[in-house]
Order: sequence, then C-alpha cells, then structure tokens
Amino acid sequence: MKNNIRFSIIIPTYNRAHIISETIKSALNQRYTNFEVLVIDDGSNDETEQLVNSFRHPALSYHKKNKAERGAARNYGIAEATGDYITFLDSDDILYPEFLSNAMDLISLHHPPFFHLAYEVRNDRKKVIHKMNYIQSDNIDFIKRGNYLSCIGVFMRRDIAQNFKFNEDIRLSGSEDWELWIRLIAHFGIKTDNRIAACLIQHDGRSVNQSDESRLLDRKNLSLVYAFRDKQVREKFGPSLRKIESHLLSYISIHLAISGKKKRAFYYFVKAFIRNPLIILERRFGAIVKHLAFGELTKKNEIELR
Repeated sequence: MKNNIRFSIIIPTYNRAHIISETIKSALNQRYTNFEVLVIDDGSNDETEQLVNSFRHPALSYHKKNKAERGAARNYGIAEATGDYITFLDSDDILYPEFLSNAMDLISLHHPPFFHLAYEVRNDRKKVIHKMNYIQSDNIDFIKRGNYLSCIGVFMRRDIAQNFKFNEDIRLSGSEDWELWIRLIAHFGIKTDNRIAACLIQHDGRSVNQSDESRLLDRKNLSLVYAFRDKQVREKFGPSLRKIESHLLSYISIHLAISGKKKRAFYYFVKAFIRNPLIILERRFGAIVKHLAFGELTKKNEIELR
C-alpha cells in the first residue's frame, strides 16, 4: 500500500496573502510524496492569487470562487480533490514534514474512514502553549466537551467527504466544523494518532475569535439544530444533549468575558452550570472564573475557546 494512497490537502483562504506562504511551504514539504495541495480562494481581493501561483509546484493548484465562508470553500475543494483521503489546513497554520507519513501509518494499521492526527498550538512568538495529543481512538466522549479537533489533522476518505459535507449556512460560520465532526463521529467513530504532526498558530487575527453575542448564540443554536437532524447523532448523543449544550454556552461565556462583557458572560456562565453542574470540573470553567474575577486570561486558557 505504501505510496499508493493519495492525499488531498485543502487550504481555504481569504485575504491571507501576508501569511499563507509559510502554510503552503509546509504542505508541500512532506516526506510522503503522493499528494496534492488545493488552495481555495474564497473571494480574496489581495495578492493571494499571485502569491500562490508564484510557487509553480506540480502538486499545487489555485482555485478562486465567490466569497461564501469556509464551509463552502472546503466543500468546493472536496469537489475538486482527487485524493483517496482529504485533509484540511487553515491558511495560518503549519504542517510538519511527517504529517502525511503519520497519516499513512494509521491507514496501514486501521483503514479508517475518519481519523485525526495530534497537533500543537503555538503563539505568534512560536512558543508552544498547548498540545492536542490526548484524544484516544474510539473514545467519542470528547466531542461533547467542545471542538478539540479544529480542522487541522482531520482526515476523511474522499467518498465520506463527498457525502458528509460542511454546512454552508453563513450564520454557522466558526462552528460548521464541529457540526460536521459530531455527525462523522456518530456514523464512523474516530481513530487517532497522538504523535504531534502539525501546528495551529494562535493569534489575534484568527477568524474564530469573536464576541458578537447574537452571532455566538446563532452558532450555538444552529449547530445543535443541524447536528441533531441526523438520526445517528440523536441516537449516540441524545442522552448527552444537556452536557453538550452546557459546553456551547460556556463557549459563549468565555468569548464575552474576553471582550469585557462580563455581565452577559456571567449570564451564560450560569446557564451552562444549570445544564451541567459538572462543568465546574472542566478547564474552561476555571478560565471563565479567572477572567470574570480578575479580568485576565492567559494565551494558554484561550485555547479552550473552541
């Protein structure tokens, strides 16, 4: 099977010409060589096209579409992809050279339809502030507590990706990945490899960082509505609905706390506790309390936003 599996790395982007170069270089610098990299430009009006085309690499292709947010851009990439497995890379993150090799190891062992590789989080000074390398294969409980998968490190077989797409409702933007992951986990479970193979860069410009209460509430409500339309999701996670909702409410709380809206943050904090009192045992609970009490939140705590 070695080298017979082809990978498609999909990079959605919007006005990231100033930082996407390092992302592309990392995707192209893989020890495993049977892959393609598709940059899906979601309507940029900067120099993204010129920059991407300046690489002139046979594995790299550039595709431009009208702006419709990340979910639609990823779906566009899936339609264009030719690989046996598809993975996603945000245009401000980095893959390490062993990324696809580690994926190939896991495929050789388990042939999984859906799996995840570990990653680490670095701040904009390149200091490691968190490692996401503790999700255990076949243990699906983590998805109830938040979006620990992000997009970096997720792999889907192409036929799975074609049938389980990202929701393109713009109001869901920022939570469209979690809504897809919970559907995929309900149907296929998950395999993992906890060797660090990629890096998420935490910086103030990340599009996931927002504090608009109405948008956050829309994301929370819509992600549940869309996910629980799926029969498998209802069967697998229905008994844990209050716990899931609690964590979505705490997500709203911590965003509002960071932006200084402490009264509204406390309101959602209380709602989260009422739905699941055991949330006091979670790391995010401590981060919210600290910020509400002392008005500060470390970069390490900010990783719990998702």
